[in-house]
Amino acid sequence: MEAFKHHSYQVALVTLDLTEMDEHVIRYAAMISKILPIERIFFLHVAKTLEFPEELIQKYPTLMAPLDESIQAEIEQKVGQYFQGSEVKTECIVKDGAPIDKILKLAKVKSVDLIVMGRKKSLKGSGLVSSHIARKCPCSLLLVPENFRPEIKKVLIPVDFSRHSALAVHQAEVLTKKSPKDMALVHIYNVPTGYYKIGKTYEEFDEIIRGHARNECAKFQKDHQFSGDLECSFLSSKLDENEKLVHARAIEFGADIIAIGSRGRTTASSILIGSMAEKLVFHESDIPVLIVKNKGENMGFLEAILRV
Repeated sequence: MEAFKHHSYQVALVTLDLTEMDEHVIRYAAMISKILPIERIFFLHVAKTLEFPEELIQKYPTLMAPLDESIQAEIEQKVGQYFQGSEVKTECIVKDGAPIDKILKLAKVKSVDLIVMGRKKSLKGSGLVSSHIARKCPCSLLLVPENFRPEIKKVLIPVDFSRHSALAVHQAEVLTKKSPKDMALVHIYNVPTGYYKIGKTYEEFDEIIRGHARNECAKFQKDHQFSGDLECSFLSSKLDENEKLVHARAIEFGADIIAIGSRGRTTASSILIGSMAEKLVFHESDIPVLIVKNKGENMGFLEAILRV
């Protein structure tokens, strides 16, 4: 099967919700704009309503500037703090309506390569529905936690040796400037419950599967010609807690970010991202997660829902 073509991230969309999280997301976007070949960033806030009650407008006519302009000015001020002097072109946009629809529509219209969203643990506010965006967006998604390291030196890449995994590795090469020692692969596998039926112990069949995975990994690296031989850990999961194993390995490796390929599928009923990637969306962690997609892979479904 032919490999996906790697696309550079040149246009980014950063979603904001007017909470404390915005500063974290903007700061991270400023950092990655110095690493990735980003040329333009759109900062988007989707408000439920952009109108004050009529009674307030009548009572305070001289104080009522259009709310969307007030919000835009606030966002521009925050963005300016971190992008002053930057060559990256920035544009702040305020819309009203359903956040998911507005984000997806703008991503399509502006041909966005990367969506950047916050992932909250303790800060107030419900945040934007990143899980829905992860499932439906036609481009890569970066989830930024409240607490993150202000640098990207090491990247952990969970792999299943698919074309999507290869895309994630290629993106990790961009983030690490093709430094093999700063990238590590991790492959999670399961031992089937019926191993005893063929006269093998759990340990014996575990080693069989691990050996097969090693061979697959060697072929995976050879076929895709990465920048060097990458270290790969092979971890057996017994309790279907793959995301916890990945997070533990990321901490052990000292990863500044986790990059994982989405499992793009063709049927409209299976636009969900891969189970591992989706679990990482919900897993509470201080490590950013980059879900790497083959740009446009869900575009047909996206166009359909945007016509509704």
